[in-house]
Amino acid sequence: MVNKRSILMNFYFLLTGIVIMVIDQVTKHLVSLNIGRGTSLEVIPGFLYIVNVKNTGAAFGILQDYTKVLTIVSFVAILLIIILKIMLNFDYVFYNITLGFILGGALGNLIDRFFIGEVTDFISFTIFPPVFNLADSFLVIGFSLIIILILREYFKKDRAGEVEHKRN
Repeated sequence: MVNKRSILMNFYFLLTGIVIMVIDQVTKHLVSLNIGRGTSLEVIPGFLYIVNVKNTGAAFGILQDYTKVLTIVSFVAILLIIILKIMLNFDYVFYNITLGFILGGALGNLIDRFFIGEVTDFISFTIFPPVFNLADSFLVIGFSLIIILILREYFKKDRAGEVEHKRN
């Protein structure tokens, strides 16, 4: 039987994923409309630029010209995200929102790869050479937070097992 809390956690997961995907697609569209391909807009002088770069590779420009492979990998990744959501089923708002970050980022870049054949990247920092987009950012943030949450749960269960073992 599905309880109200479980439904709410699924809602947070899906809503976060959809919101991230929409924000990613809107920002990419705005960049494509307002900044010529290969040109840039200086936001913070000498530090942050908005550019219009097309990427046929993965996050941060790696694996260029592997669009078809990356499209398949994206589909598989989205399926794995859903499986992870179902299998771990952590009852934490933060976990479900964080997993939604990954879903939204994966969907945002998948849409570009599938329908356009390339991803629009537009965030450029002078201290970090690769140009990236919001989907890339949410993927990295989401994966980092998920790893921390999974490790925290693992160590929490490990400590609980130690306490139980000491009692016996």
